[in-house]
Amino acid sequence: MTKKCKRQSLKITDEHRAIRELRLSKNLSLEEASRPLGIKSKALGHIENGRVKLTKEKIDKIVSSLGFHYHDFLRAKKKVKDDVKNRVQRKTIKRVLKNSDRRSYQKIITKEVKAIKALRILKKISQDKASNLCGYSRPTFGHIENGRIILDSDRINHIVCSLGFKRDDFEKYLNAEITRDVIINDCKQKILDLSDDQLMLINGIVRAMK
Repeated sequence: MTKKCKRQSLKITDEHRAIRELRLSKNLSLEEASRPLGIKSKALGHIENGRVKLTKEKIDKIVSSLGFHYHDFLRAKKKVKDDVKNRVQRKTIKRVLKNSDRRSYQKIITKEVKAIKALRILKKISQDKASNLCGYSRPTFGHIENGRIILDSDRINHIVCSLGFKRDDFEKYLNAEITRDVIINDCKQKILDLSDDQLMLINGIVRAMK
C-alpha cells in the first residue's frame, strides 16, 4: 500500500500577506494578477497562501507586474505586520477591511496627478500605452490618473522619464494655474455650443495657424 504524502503545512509570512495586499489594492482577481506573470491563478494563490518560498527576485517580479516598486512592497509589509500585531493584541475585535479602506477605492486627485495626466495627453498616447512605457501593468495609469495610487518622488521621476520628459516639464504643469488637458476640454465643450458660422470662423483661424 502506497503511503499518502502529507500535505505541506502553510507558513504565511508578512511577505506573502503583503503580496496579497498589493493585489487587492488594485482590485485584481488572482486570474487577472497572474496573467502578466505567465502563471496560473492557482499558482499565485499558492504564493499568497504561503506554499511558495519568496525570494527577493520573486518578490521583485510579482511587485513589478502589479505596477508597484519594491518600496511599495515594504510599506505593504509593514501595514500587514501592524494589522497582525493589532489582531493579536485585541483578540476580541474583528477588523473587517472595507473597500473604502483600500487605496484603490480612494480617489485623491492631487496636483501631481493632474500634472502627470497633462504630460500623457501632451505625449498623445493612451493610458494603456503609458502603462507599457513605464513597465506597469495595463490598468495602472488609469489608477494613477484617478488618484488611486500614491505618487511619491521616485514614482514621479520614473513616469516622467519613461514618457520622454524632464522633471522641469513636470514642474511646469505642477505649478500651472490650469493644465493643458483642462484647457483642451474647455475648448471642446465651447466648440460644441458654437453655431455653424462661428465654427467656420474658428476653423479658418485654426487653419491659418498651421
